[in-house]
Amino acid sequence: MLKVNKRFRTILVLVVCVLVLAPVLTLAGIMESKHNLSVSGPGSAKALTETQICIFCHTPHNSSPYSPLWNHAQSVATYVNYWSTTLKSYASQGAAPPIDGFSKLCLGCHDGTVGLGAVVSRKGDIRMAIVPGAVDASGKLLPGAAGYLGTDLSGGHPLSIRYDAALVAKRNSDHALMPLHWPITDPDVRLYPAQGGYGVQCTSCHEPHGSKGGPTAPPLWQKATYEEVCQVCHDME
Repeated sequence: MLKVNKRFRTILVLVVCVLVLAPVLTLAGIMESKHNLSVSGPGSAKALTETQICIFCHTPHNSSPYSPLWNHAQSVATYVNYWSTTLKSYASQGAAPPIDGFSKLCLGCHDGTVGLGAVVSRKGDIRMAIVPGAVDASGKLLPGAAGYLGTDLSGGHPLSIRYDAALVAKRNSDHALMPLHWPITDPDVRLYPAQGGYGVQCTSCHEPHGSKGGPTAPPLWQKATYEEVCQVCHDME
């Protein structure tokens, strides 16, 4: 009985350590990333006086209906999703699914239509520093700024698409070049709710709280190299 109790206590201590340290590690990561939009942020896009870091995306109270405790205003823009003749997720560019899920949250800042400091938990926006050519007086990202994506997403990876066994089978049967993998079980590059199933969102490849690959990894990336992320879904060989 004593042995069981000791094991239980050990497991309990480990669980508590994880719960306590996880937010600390997350905060440490975002402090050094360009997603730290507070006055202490390392990038050129930053607030004039705001010292809180998490507030730009999250709030414990009065959040929007979006998860997780989302605090940033959403864009109402219509996007042009990626399409090609070899894409099997949808038949044409006009049939592309609307951007949803975590990708929609990311675009609230990155499409340039909403101010970086537009939070729902306050009556007014957080005032941002004006950066010529990058951030305007309303706090919006400008074309050409680091992180600006705009509303035409046709030059990037398709977003909010369902990625499942049916899609992989169709793609691999039609095109032998660079087949897709299934199932996706990687702990970092994951599928998220999209269009009634599970699919590819911005957060599948990007870690918004800081790169998991350390200081030499691509910024806000789920692994140490671009190839390691791509190869989770794509057979690069």
